[in-house]
Amino acid sequence: MQNVIVGTSGHVDHGKTCLIKALTGIDTDRLKEEQKRGITIELGFANLPNEEGLHIGIIDVPGHEKFVKNMLAGIGGIDLVLLVIALDEGVMPQTVEHFEILKMLHIRQGIIVFTKADLVDEDWAEMVEEDVSSLVEGSFLEHADRIRVSAFTGQNIPELKRMILEKVRSVGLRRSEPELFRLPIDRVFTMEGFGTVVTGTLLEGSCKAGEEVMVYPQERILKIRGIQSHGQKEDEAYAGQRTAINLANVKKEDLLRGEVLAAPGTLTNSTFLDVKITLFSNTDRLLKNGDRVHFNYGSAQTIAKAVLLDKDSIGAGESAYAQLRFDTPLAVKRTDRFIIRFYSPVETFGGGIILDSCPGKHKRHQEELISALQIRETGTDDEILELVLKEESIHFPSVHMLAAKLNWTDNETESRMETLKKQKKALSLNDGNFFHKAFWERMTDKTTEILTAFHKENPIAQGMEKEEIKSRLLASFYLKDAKKGDVLLNELLKRGIITASGSTVAAAGFSAQYSDAHSDMRNSMIKTYQEAGFEAPSTDEVMAQFKDKKQAKQVLSDLFKEGVLIKLNPGAYLYKDHYERAMALLRNHYKTHDTMSLAEFRDMLGTSRKYVLLILDHLDQQKITKLQGDARVLLK
Repeated sequence: MQNVIVGTSGHVDHGKTCLIKALTGIDTDRLKEEQKRGITIELGFANLPNEEGLHIGIIDVPGHEKFVKNMLAGIGGIDLVLLVIALDEGVMPQTVEHFEILKMLHIRQGIIVFTKADLVDEDWAEMVEEDVSSLVEGSFLEHADRIRVSAFTGQNIPELKRMILEKVRSVGLRRSEPELFRLPIDRVFTMEGFGTVVTGTLLEGSCKAGEEVMVYPQERILKIRGIQSHGQKEDEAYAGQRTAINLANVKKEDLLRGEVLAAPGTLTNSTFLDVKITLFSNTDRLLKNGDRVHFNYGSAQTIAKAVLLDKDSIGAGESAYAQLRFDTPLAVKRTDRFIIRFYSPVETFGGGIILDSCPGKHKRHQEELISALQIRETGTDDEILELVLKEESIHFPSVHMLAAKLNWTDNETESRMETLKKQKKALSLNDGNFFHKAFWERMTDKTTEILTAFHKENPIAQGMEKEEIKSRLLASFYLKDAKKGDVLLNELLKRGIITASGSTVAAAGFSAQYSDAHSDMRNSMIKTYQEAGFEAPSTDEVMAQFKDKKQAKQVLSDLFKEGVLIKLNPGAYLYKDHYERAMALLRNHYKTHDTMSLAEFRDMLGTSRKYVLLILDHLDQQKITKLQGDARVLLK
């Protein structure tokens, strides 16, 4: 079923609340102060009954200049606006301010409603209508339907209802996929027997009773206990509905107007926003680089510092790319619209669109940055996805992560990723994540650079240890997650950039080459260990024979990896044949004995206690033997 939100807009005391009561029978001024003063202070809500079964919610917003921030909390989620102008007063300051806000928020459909038609004559009414024509010229309301009504006499109220229904039929459906669920909170209260309830306009997506949702920017998981929409208990709520959600295990004091309920993991908190700002054409204010402004989005209101990225200041009707910087985080989405108000005195003077909801901190006047923001503003979906993939490749983005950044569904993002893959601009990884081709090329170039330098310095080494190359790559690209190093190595191996042998990796096509000098060193080292017998020489003693200690250590490492030498401990190796002889003697002893003393093994090997103890400690470490009292038992 189609769900539509209709909002009123206009100057204070121009009859918005009376008009809604005439249309729906509901008085939206619920506060005692509102009823006493005769003006709307807070948002009011009503449902427009109709025989077609459409869900039409009407939001009554304040018109008084003191309550513009409350007006902004309700106007952002509407599909159709009723611009209300009293014929006895005509265009007034808040009429103009509200109209500029509607244009900035890109409201696309509206009806101009002239109220208090019973109070003026025809000449006066025509003059007011001419003023309104001048106001809306060139805007989305230039050719909008117009109607004169009187809430007091009922004049043309039925006709206005029919007009609203006709417009509602042409309003497009909002996206209702559950993963897009998002509801800015505009009221928080408690109901006896139910607990905490929040209300808001469900901007997109859907939710069900019993589901978990996340409140941002708290990033706290809450459970939906119950749902009401249009005054009725519902199992599910959909985009475009005024929705009341009863939340379990949370106090009223723990939630604030301006916070957002959303599907878990679909929003990202940030203290920076990249935006395109445009000032109203009728403002006499300037926005200068570094100015602080009141930032209004949905039901949220906060303070931001505006850093202009391509200009030093802008005036009436002018635009600029900017980064808004906040003291506390907020959670919004790309393409969301916002309004800015001058810091002091507080007056509305512009607004814009969010281009990146979670950017890094920028420097001003950077050509590459400005080009990227232009793509974000006017590029095709494929161009924007490619840009975001290129920027996010360092995080190994998943489809879900990209979807959240772009305000798309997972399915939409996956489909567009397939296009980039076919164009050879995106690479899919074994873990289901993605790289942009440019990032992959940087990664392969860096890997080749590191390994080429290593092979040059270590020509006889089979390769660099895997842990070392992973550490170097993670450091080069400022990656903190060690698991990403494994993903990188697997991808480099799969694509033939590197080869692996045991615990080492090498550049593709590399093979260790021993020079004559290295071969002589190798033969000399083998001879040393052969002649030593069971009396394993210390590694330092062996290294002392050679001038090039670095290459000598590499030869020693190669002999160990090849199995020519057995490492007893880091400071002593034993020639393989000698080790196997010692093991044979050991096994033969245990065929007829349950235990073996150090002295018995010493006599078998015919050497001193010092060298026997080296071998026995190694056997204990390898869990071949175990010391029990003064003797050892065989474990395996």
